[in-house]
Amino acid sequence: MSRTSRRLAGNRLQSLRAFTLVELLVVIGIISVLVAILMPALNRVRAHAISTQCMSNLRQIGQVCQMYAAENKGFFPPSLVDSIESISGGTLISSPPLGNLPGHQVKQQFFKLCTGSTSVFYCPANDLWEGETATTTTAGTPPLVLAQHDPGRFEEYPTFADTSNVRIRYWYMGNPWRPSGVRSEPGGVDAGLDGFIQWLDVRPEPSGNGSRRDEYMCKVGEKNAAEICIATDQTRQRNGGWQFFHGPTKRIVDAAALGNTNSTAIQSGSWSSVWKNNLYGDGHVDRKRPDECFARWSLANPAAW
Repeated sequence: MSRTSRRLAGNRLQSLRAFTLVELLVVIGIISVLVAILMPALNRVRAHAISTQCMSNLRQIGQVCQMYAAENKGFFPPSLVDSIESISGGTLISSPPLGNLPGHQVKQQFFKLCTGSTSVFYCPANDLWEGETATTTTAGTPPLVLAQHDPGRFEEYPTFADTSNVRIRYWYMGNPWRPSGVRSEPGGVDAGLDGFIQWLDVRPEPSGNGSRRDEYMCKVGEKNAAEICIATDQTRQRNGGWQFFHGPTKRIVDAAALGNTNSTAIQSGSWSSVWKNNLYGDGHVDRKRPDECFARWSLANPAAW
């Protein structure tokens, strides 16, 4: 073969090996379509993985509560009636007309039972408090420069030395307690009511049965333990709707979705892709869609589960 022929053959081979602009654009288009198809699936997988971790956290909280109950005549660790996102550290609790009385050191007991691993009290999907910059200090101890809803606030010194409350990223409602009980004394906040006034009467859902006492659990083995929550994700009012932390799509749902099985949005599926996780008194954990949740605590700023 002549030198000219070899050169022409080499040029043809080189041209066959190169991509044209059209071919490159086609490949890029195919990759873009595949990414668009796969992203929702990846988001769903990620959302379910985070939810699985959250459910694991709640199960561990349930186990810790059972351990506490085994050492305290069957009673769950006391929760704060007026602040279910806080765990009492023994600080004074306002309790008129009896005056301010000390609360239980539940924070310290949880720390002990969890052997320090109290990060289970912080939902991995709850980003409501991201960017919080609160600084907490305690007299006679090193400054604790941490956000109030940060796991470090519950894990690091001075968990035992500090009697202030600690804020978590769940709601804990087991064994609600205040020093004067339900305040049924004349003139009390909850006077004449069956149970704490913060709990809304919705059992059986959604109409209620005239009693608030069956809305919460105080000790192991109470009736309807498998239906009464003792801890749950923080589902709260926000931006004109209700915030749900789990799911690959919308997190803010319209208030009409709560407890509304006839909602057209629920039936069409636009809200069925968000949910929350609940821990029940018998120790099992389940997830609930917006149409399965009801406002159950506080008239002023309702909490739903």
